[in-house]
Amino acid sequence: MDILPLAHHLMALAFLMLLLGSFISPSSDFESSDEPSNICNYERLSEVKRECNSFLSSASKLKLDIERAYRMSYALSFRYGDWVQEAGTSPLMPFEDDMGKNFSDSGSLLKLVSFSIMDVDFSHLHEDEVRVCGYLSIGITRNRTLSNHADDWSPSFWKEPGISELIIPFEGLYIETEGERLMCFLGTSVSPFSEGFSDPLELPMAYSSDFYPQSPLLQDDRVMLVLRYPQTFALTSRVIHGEMRNLNQNSNPKYFDKVYISSQLGYYSNYQFVSEKLILEACYPYPCQDGLIDGGIIKDSQFCKFFQRLSAEMFDIVGSSGCDGTEEPCYNLGPFVLGNEVKRTNGIQDKFRIMMNDPHCIPGDKLSKLGSAKASAVFRVVSSQENLFIAEQRSGLSRITLSAEGTWNFSSRLLCMVGCVGLAETGSDGCNSRICLYFPISLSITQRSIFVGTISSINNTDSHNLLSFRKVLRPPDVLNKYYDYSSSCLSYKYSKIQSANILLKRNENFNLVTFMKKSFLKYPCVEDTNNITSLSQLSDELSFDTSGLPNPLPNAHPPKVYVTMEILSLGSLLGRHWSFRDFSHKEESKILTNSDSTKRGQLLNISAHFTLSGESYVHISVLYLEGLYNPLLGKAFLIGCRDIPLSQGPMNITNPESRMDCLIEAKVEYSSKTTRWLINPTARISITSQRDVEDTLYFSPISIQTFLIPYSDNSKEFIFRQNFEESFRMLVLSASIACILCQLFFMEKKVDAIPFISLTMLGVQAPGYVLPLVTDGAILFKWKKFQYSDNLLDSGKTMWLQVFDCILKFLSLTAFVLTLRLCQKVTKARLKLCTSPPRNLRQIPSDKLVFLSSWTVHIVGFVAVHFIHLKKTADGIISTHHKLSEWVTDIDEYMGLVQDFFLLPQIISNVLWQTQVKPLRELYYIGLTLLRLLVRAYDSIRDPVLNPYLHKGDNNRSSVFFSKSEDIIIMTILVVLAVIVHVQQGNFNKSLVK
Repeated sequence: MDILPLAHHLMALAFLMLLLGSFISPSSDFESSDEPSNICNYERLSEVKRECNSFLSSASKLKLDIERAYRMSYALSFRYGDWVQEAGTSPLMPFEDDMGKNFSDSGSLLKLVSFSIMDVDFSHLHEDEVRVCGYLSIGITRNRTLSNHADDWSPSFWKEPGISELIIPFEGLYIETEGERLMCFLGTSVSPFSEGFSDPLELPMAYSSDFYPQSPLLQDDRVMLVLRYPQTFALTSRVIHGEMRNLNQNSNPKYFDKVYISSQLGYYSNYQFVSEKLILEACYPYPCQDGLIDGGIIKDSQFCKFFQRLSAEMFDIVGSSGCDGTEEPCYNLGPFVLGNEVKRTNGIQDKFRIMMNDPHCIPGDKLSKLGSAKASAVFRVVSSQENLFIAEQRSGLSRITLSAEGTWNFSSRLLCMVGCVGLAETGSDGCNSRICLYFPISLSITQRSIFVGTISSINNTDSHNLLSFRKVLRPPDVLNKYYDYSSSCLSYKYSKIQSANILLKRNENFNLVTFMKKSFLKYPCVEDTNNITSLSQLSDELSFDTSGLPNPLPNAHPPKVYVTMEILSLGSLLGRHWSFRDFSHKEESKILTNSDSTKRGQLLNISAHFTLSGESYVHISVLYLEGLYNPLLGKAFLIGCRDIPLSQGPMNITNPESRMDCLIEAKVEYSSKTTRWLINPTARISITSQRDVEDTLYFSPISIQTFLIPYSDNSKEFIFRQNFEESFRMLVLSASIACILCQLFFMEKKVDAIPFISLTMLGVQAPGYVLPLVTDGAILFKWKKFQYSDNLLDSGKTMWLQVFDCILKFLSLTAFVLTLRLCQKVTKARLKLCTSPPRNLRQIPSDKLVFLSSWTVHIVGFVAVHFIHLKKTADGIISTHHKLSEWVTDIDEYMGLVQDFFLLPQIISNVLWQTQVKPLRELYYIGLTLLRLLVRAYDSIRDPVLNPYLHKGDNNRSSVFFSKSEDIIIMTILVVLAVIVHVQQGNFNKSLVK
């Protein structure tokens, strides 16, 4: 009896052990996968020592600990270095360009190489060498990125138009000598030119690329890579040199000519500021001009934080003496050597910009007598066609790079640096550039740069032309990347307010329209004068980023323009105020105490950054605006400045205003907030030059009407429109019922005229009342929306809307029943007419011919409307997803037209029957016509309701079917039909009198 429980316990124990083993086993396998032996087997170590013997013989004793060895794996890796191949007959890889034969643009075709350390053998850290392995990614690309990592530990090659990439795994040894660090590898590659190779001895080694399984590529394990690293990371010792060569004979089809690699140490290496002598020669006595900027002090810690933020920023070139677009050829930009490929460029400053990478900064007054901080960076010339993501990560040094190091002077806010072009290994002989960076603490209409810089020669030997560059501060930069710096160090100085006030008075005409606007319309304004958050919200309201059209339209197909107006400052507030960020009480009180001009209805000082895109506006694509905003009228009166084209001379960095055209006036008119429930907000912009027509800087007046400007919260307008439209429908239906009742009373008195009322006319009206009840659709008119605004209606109807909906359905049903009553009376009257002898049957009214004639006209009209709709779809004015939906939409919309033209059958019947009586009462047909006109006019005036969270500008098509001009034509036809009926019935009365 005791054996059975014991057996149960043993089975349970076995089950638990099995279950525990199932959990432990995968974990053990996972942990073992991280062992070095699973990443690199180091099977070729003896071969590596034989081939690399010449380098290993000079190795010194290593002094590596675990932490340094771990950091070394990151410090020795690099990304997007440069490579060139020795001139010969055996290229490394093929490349298929994705551009035409005539395409040529400097900097767009790149030869890039990346190297990643995958494993370091930590078990041999105290020997002369350490085993390491990694993979090399080398390729040719036109603005496309290379692989970030290898999919597996296997060689691969792939290519497609615009990119070719070869990935090679390597294993080897790391050593250190007195002057450098070195790694020597042997790797296994695939030969990109070995497709179709049919040597039977080589076929077992054939390797098939995943990208080209149909084209086997042969492996080549005779690839040697040597990488040399400097011991210290400094201005003139930062370059990584590499050499990759094939150990096969030249006659071997796998052979390729020697490849030279260059890169530099990066983020994981500690930069050493050891170039004091070069900096003293370049910056002492301080040659940079310090009278460019207003007073103020930026602390050393603030400077280093700001300087780090400049990483990967693009700087505009504003002047290069001898390279202003007027001289040919121009191959250089200051110290940067661009090469012969720029002969085809026109306006070289527009084709290139400067990027700053790899910034290092150390604050502290004890670092140098010249300043309170030390900084270093690499400046690179970047083509306008180059991929910015690639440019940001490039690490190669060449003739288009400038390595710089210098000191920051906190009292003058100037950074003076010495620069070395290219590989920077020739000491002082290759460092003949002085970089001066100025950091203003106040902005104005002529000074919108967060910093400006110059690059000049230190001495006349091997001198180069002066190069000027800058970083213009745009409002998004103030809100995001430089928020802390802007809120604590920057301010705005208004200098054109007096001129803007003169412009305002010149355009201020007090009339009835102005009085009505001030009295009944509300425009964007400051809600709370004592709250800087209100100023920030107003800045958001006055900013827009949308498309527009010239006003008036110059032709049938005017070019679309893209307009951006970004508010930089409003009153004393620069940028925006974020309540969730730290904001000093001192700054807040400063804004509030200077807010006298921000009282409701008072004029506000304003500055903005304005851009205008389009072929016709290249000369005025960027404007710096400053002036006054009138919140009572929603108008901004502004003075504008623009940079003079570089073709007319380089900018004088010491006097930016001398190179700017500030004789420009601009006016921006905003739409009313009061009518936003009906009309979406837009803006009207006018820009004029105050120069003489003969002046070369004169331009014709510009006037633009923008499209919809999305705003953040339209819930109030949305609810108001819903309630208004429900009430409007109730009013129209009630009036329609009244008109029908009037006709019924009229028929009681004019019994002889009843048979001459067209049943087709009544039949056209009836579906408009009953179909919405059957299909649960919109009554009288649809909700006007954009394509992606459906979710605004998904929240469900409120109680009041449900009550309104019930009332509407009751009124619509009542109108339908009364219309049926009209039809019943007409039918009975005609039957009675048939039974009353002696009546000629030909004189009895019949709707057969009236029905055929009416629908013939409508079929022709539908075909015309359908073709117009197809043209709109082709032009992108409206969008549909299926052919069937196009037909359904066209039929649905045209049915609304049929109901609008309800008098057409009555006009046709009056002509066919030669009616001598007055069948319709004026109040009936004129009243219904006015109601249809009212509905059509409202539908034409109202804009589609936008969804601020999903609205995508031009890509979001609206549900609008008829344009405003087409609605005007429809309303004109409605009036004409009513006039014709009135004339016909007037003639009937005259004939009866006679």
